[in-house]
Amino acid sequence: MREAARLGTTQPSFKIAAETLDRLARVGISDTTVWRHHGEVTSQLETELEREEQEVPYYVPWKDMEAMEWIPCHDPIEKHASVSMDGVKIPVRDEGYREVKLVSVSEVVVEPKQEETSSGTERVTGYEEEPSASKPGEARGRQDGLRLKRHSYRAILGDKAAFTPALKGEVARRRVRQVDKITTVNDGGEWIWDLAQHYLPAWRVEALDWPHAIENLAKAGNAAWGEGEEKAQVWLDQRKTELWNGKLVQVEIGLEQLPRRYKERGQTIRRVKEYIDQHWKRLHYDRFRAAGRPIGSGTVESGAKNVVAWRMKRGGQRWTRSGATRMLAALGEVHSNRWDRRVQRLAKAA
Repeated sequence: MREAARLGTTQPSFKIAAETLDRLARVGISDTTVWRHHGEVTSQLETELEREEQEVPYYVPWKDMEAMEWIPCHDPIEKHASVSMDGVKIPVRDEGYREVKLVSVSEVVVEPKQEETSSGTERVTGYEEEPSASKPGEARGRQDGLRLKRHSYRAILGDKAAFTPALKGEVARRRVRQVDKITTVNDGGEWIWDLAQHYLPAWRVEALDWPHAIENLAKAGNAAWGEGEEKAQVWLDQRKTELWNGKLVQVEIGLEQLPRRYKERGQTIRRVKEYIDQHWKRLHYDRFRAAGRPIGSGTVESGAKNVVAWRMKRGGQRWTRSGATRMLAALGEVHSNRWDRRVQRLAKAA
């Protein structure tokens, strides 16, 4: 039953899961049976997750992460953690598309650079300690030698209040409060930064996702000269180089020197200026790179696409709310490499 439930989570549909069981194990069961087994196992799994995340004495403040030791530790991060949040919409029966909020927690690893010596051998060098100016043709936004691995996920169908216990629980499972460095990279969503400021430790470093920063600057250039115009592209390329190298004042000057525009185009430029001001402290990409910190939120965006949407936004699918919440709990545990341990513990408790 547990294996049928796992296949029901990892395969594109319950029908395909049943076919896979038949082909691999010669177990002939229907997709309805797989669906039933999935519901029985994942409802228990979801209940245990919620119990971990919500059963806390009323007098314990949520920001006191050390008081969350009642949550079982899993794959703790020791040195540098990356925590990112995002949202993705799924179809819910009788409700239309509703947002799923997702947190990803990863370990940040900086690999030594390899340089070729005159003898043809390679020697290991340290990660870039000082920010360097970008050279013509440099792939701005790429961080060679920096990797995020050992990802874990927790996804909730609901609003910010419903998502908050899950966020705190996932941070506690990975023991994020105990690490030396914490980087949180996100897009511009206000709900995300509000949660980061309330529930991540004070020594976190906040970074605005690099592609989102560039996307907003592109809006200003397009509003000034028109989308696809050469002047807009030249202007954007210059701002990207400045931003990459930490020349934030030059970026601001470039925005102020844009041609005056009115109505909708003028409003777009003003919104971009406000966006840059709002996220000013999160735009020091030269410092982030020099410190070996990630500047992209691709892990959580990939999670939204490949963990949640891949299974829950297929053609013709409509989830009941209860079925969706169970599947989200299951997907998080499978892709966090916790499924086996979780279901084994449930089996012992039965």
